[in-house]
Amino acid sequence: MSLARLLSPAAEGAASVQSRMAQRAALALLALVLWGGFAFFHAKVKPADFYVFWAAARHWQAPYDPAVIAQLQASLHIDGAWPFVYPPTFLLVAWPFGLAPAPAAYAVWTGLSAALFTFAAAGVVRPPWAAAALFIVPPVVLAVSPGQTSLLVGAAMAGGFEVLRSRPRLAGLLFAVAAVIKPQAMILAPIVLWGETLTLTWAAIGGLGLIAASFVFGPGRWVEWLGALRDFQAVIPATDRINPSALLPGWAGTAALALLGVWIAWRSRNLLGLVAGALCLTPYAHQYDLAPLAPPALAWLIDWRRSGWARAAVGGALLAGLVATPVAGLAFVAAAAALPRPRPPAPEASGSGIPALQRAPA
Repeated sequence: MSLARLLSPAAEGAASVQSRMAQRAALALLALVLWGGFAFFHAKVKPADFYVFWAAARHWQAPYDPAVIAQLQASLHIDGAWPFVYPPTFLLVAWPFGLAPAPAAYAVWTGLSAALFTFAAAGVVRPPWAAAALFIVPPVVLAVSPGQTSLLVGAAMAGGFEVLRSRPRLAGLLFAVAAVIKPQAMILAPIVLWGETLTLTWAAIGGLGLIAASFVFGPGRWVEWLGALRDFQAVIPATDRINPSALLPGWAGTAALALLGVWIAWRSRNLLGLVAGALCLTPYAHQYDLAPLAPPALAWLIDWRRSGWARAAVGGALLAGLVATPVAGLAFVAAAAALPRPRPPAPEASGSGIPALQRAPA
């Protein structure tokens, strides 16, 4: 260690942060190359989810027209129901990819999604390189293979919590990005972020700005989106999903789950509160929607002595892909509601994103 560092602990701390950021950037670059290359060859097996996004972006004048997806299914010989029900703000993200051929667009989409997710995850997991292991766990694999949005949403969520204390305005903008891609994932953000006035203000500013920007595709897209959501309600009961609402239909079940979700969000006040709480309040989610929770789940497992055996067990179950049915989903949210509060983050984790992620632990 140099004399300057011995005389200046702050300088040593800054150097440590820079070193971690360099590691995260290197891991993100590696993920970009590896998973972009994977997607280039994997495109032959028709990643239907991304192709739906691509088709909607390519036909942005009528992205919710069932004929667009019917044509895509006929050309790629894809069976099943594949409606496009993302909000018009998502077209701001997807539109550039619609300009390229589908295989190339899928490769770039997957590479960028994996890179951003890896960078964010490496700020949560210690050591940072262990974040690479997330790409073998079922929730993340199921997000990568079909080209889902869960990695982008997870990166924005984790990034927002990481900079919540140091850059609350940036945190708000990151949460806004997550919300305009997948609104249901951020449904409990006002409760989780209660008291973070500056962050919530900038989240609102960012969200309204992106909504205004989406009018470039035509204000009629919003009316069409509401119609697509209405039509999708009829499809939900026949779909595979992990929401506990599949087990508890009716007003009583809905109310009980809503109260449970709000309780988890208020008590946890972190990423667990967002994801597990939303699982209670929304009617439709898949295993890949748990991908944003994979980084903290791995951190709980690695540092199980501080996290506690209960949190490590819940994280291990998620990483093992056991939360894959409504019954398992109900068990997962019940466990999330009952988890004991973990010990405060270790001092050396300062600046890593872990304190922000667990700022008011569950």
